Amino acid sequence: MTGFAVLLIAAAIAFGASKLFRLPPIPLLMLSGVGLKALGNQLGIDADENLVREMIEIGLAVLVFTAGVDLSPRRMLGRTRPIMIVALTQFITLGAAGVFTAHLLGYDWTTALYLGCSLSASSTLVVVRHLQRRRQMFEPFGRLVLGVLLMQDVFIILLMVALLKSPDGVLASIHGVANAIALGFLAVAVHKWFVPWVTKSLKLDDEELMLGSLGMLFAFSGMAYLLELPFLVGAFLAGFSLSAFPMNGLVRGMLGSLSGFFLALFFISIGSVLTIPQGAMLWHSIVFILVLIVVTVVLVSIVAEAVGYSTRASIETGVLLSQTSEFSLMLALTGVGSGQINAELFSMIAIITVSTMTLTPFISQEKVAWSLMKLHPRYRRGESACEKMSDHAVLLGYGRAGARTIQALQEHNISVVVVDDDAAVIRKLISQKIACVQADGSDEHTLEMTHAKQARVVFCSMRRTRDAQIALDYLRGEKPKVLVRTFEPEEAIMVEAAGGHPIRSANASAKTFIEWVDLNIKSEGPVNPTESDARNE
Repeated sequence: MTGFAVLLIAAAIAFGASKLFRLPPIPLLMLSGVGLKALGNQLGIDADENLVREMIEIGLAVLVFTAGVDLSPRRMLGRTRPIMIVALTQFITLGAAGVFTAHLLGYDWTTALYLGCSLSASSTLVVVRHLQRRRQMFEPFGRLVLGVLLMQDVFIILLMVALLKSPDGVLASIHGVANAIALGFLAVAVHKWFVPWVTKSLKLDDEELMLGSLGMLFAFSGMAYLLELPFLVGAFLAGFSLSAFPMNGLVRGMLGSLSGFFLALFFISIGSVLTIPQGAMLWHSIVFILVLIVVTVVLVSIVAEAVGYSTRASIETGVLLSQTSEFSLMLALTGVGSGQINAELFSMIAIITVSTMTLTPFISQEKVAWSLMKLHPRYRRGESACEKMSDHAVLLGYGRAGARTIQALQEHNISVVVVDDDAAVIRKLISQKIACVQADGSDEHTLEMTHAKQARVVFCSMRRTRDAQIALDYLRGEKPKVLVRTFEPEEAIMVEAAGGHPIRSANASAKTFIEWVDLNIKSEGPVNPTESDARNE
C-alpha cells in the first residue's frame, strides 16, 4: 500500500510540473519513475517488483483498450483501398528499414525483428488526441490517419503473437495467429451486431455502461487467456468491439479519468524499471528515431499523394504518424516475458517510444508541414503569370466550391487569382490558364504577391478559420471585402470583429455559397451575410 501511495505522489508531482512548465506529461511521468528508482537505490529501499509489474500490465491493458475504442472501422468506408495501401506500405517498409538498421548495428535476427516491429506502428493514443484537439477526426485526412492506425494495430498484434510462439516452431506460430484472427472475428461480430442492439434496446445508466464496458474487457481478456494469447490482445479487441457509434463516445467519456489514472501509473512504473542505455545503446536509440521519422514522413507523403490525397494532407499524415506506438511497448514487454529480448533492449524501445511521442506535438505543427511543402519536388510559386491586378478577386484556398466560384466571377468579367498549397490543384489551374500561386494563404508575402489590397473581394475558404486571421489583419481598412467561411458561431463573431464577413457553412451549401457570391459581387454597398443566409434558407 505504501508503494502505491508513493506512485500516486510521483504522478501528482509530474502532472503539476507538466501544467506549470507546459510540457508533455508522458516524459515527466517516466522521469518521475526514474527518480523514484534512483532515490530507492540511494536509501537502500528495493522496489516492490510485483506491484510495479502489476501496474505496468494493468496500465497497458487500459491503454490498448482505450486505443481500440477510438478505432471504428466505419471511418474507413469509401477509403478502404487508399488506407490499405498506405498502411501496408508504411508497416512493411518501415519494419524492413528497422530490421535492416538493427542488423547493420550488430543485433541478432530475433532482436532485429523486435526492433523492426516496434518501429512499424504509430501511436493511437498520441494521434487521436492530436486530431481531437484540432477537430480533424472527421476530415478526409483524419479518416485516413485513423484507418492506417487501425490496420497497423491489427498487423502488430498478429506479428506479436507469431514472434511469441516462434520458439515453439512454425506450426505453433500459425496456430497462435489463427486463434488471434478467430478472436478478432468475434470482436467484429460483437461490434457489428451485439453492441448496436444493446445501444438501441437497453436503456443503461452510466454505472451500467461502465460495468458493461469493463465486463467486455474482462471477457475478451479471459478468452485470450484460454486461447493462449497475450491478455493485451483481448484488451485491444474488447475496445474495438465497443468502437461503434454512439457506444464509443459514451465509453470514452466514462473511462477518460479512469484511463488517465492508470496510464499515469503505467508510465511511472515503466520509468522505475528502465535501464538507462549507455554509450552505443544510446547512440543506437538516436539512429532508430531518425530512421523512423525520415522514412515515415517521406514514404507516407509519397504514397498518400499517389493514392489521391492532397500534397499537404499527405505530408501532415506522414508527420503525424512518425512515432512508435503503445503497442511497441506491449510487444517489448511480451518479448521480455518470453525471454527473447533482455531488459536493456526493452528500455531502449521504451525510450524510442516516449521520445517520439514527445516530439510529435512539436513536429506536427502547421509551420513544420508548410516548411516540408517547400521541399516538395513540384513546389513552385507563381506557376502562372500573376500580373499587376486591381479590382480583381483573390481566392485563398480552392476547396470544393473553387471551380464554381471562379466560374461565377468570370461570368461577371472579374479577374481572379487563386492561392492554394496543393501541387495537384495548381497543376489543374495552370492547365486552365487561371492565375494561381502555390503558397500559404495565411502568409502576408503571399497576399502581397496577389495584390490583395487592390482587389475587389477576397474569399477565405482555407481549411481552418483561424488561418484567415492574418488576411483579415493585413486587409483591415483596405478596399476589398473579405468573405470568410466559418463553421462555429464563435468563429463568425471573430471574423466580424476583425472587419470581415462570415459565410456560415452550417447555413449554406456549396450552391447557396455561389448564389450568395453572385448576389453580393454586384453589390456596391455593405455586405450582410446573415440576411443573405436567411434569404437563401
